Amino acid sequence: MSTQVVNIHVFGRALKLSCPVDEIDALNLAAKDLDDRLNELRRKTQIMNSDQLIITAALNISYELVKEKQKSDKLGSEFNERLKTLQQLLDHALNFAK
Repeated sequence: MSTQVVNIHVFGRALKLSCPVDEIDALNLAAKDLDDRLNELRRKTQIMNSDQLIITAALNISYELVKEKQKSDKLGSEFNERLKTLQQLLDHALNFAK
């Protein structure tokens, strides 16, 4: 997999990152999302300390990720239960047909 050096700008800072070529668009979207979040957080909270803003944004993003993982795990569990029920119904129907 080939990589490319990509220049991104987040919160007024320029960064050069090595990124797989097929992930450059996603990296740029992530950088824009982070930049937007940091600027919005600064606007809403009036926090001026960059480190505190970055940590707060990181915590918010981590919280969102945890909630999405919990949702995904719950959906996966519900799917497995439904699949198990379906399998039992099919087994029962096949046994009944014999």
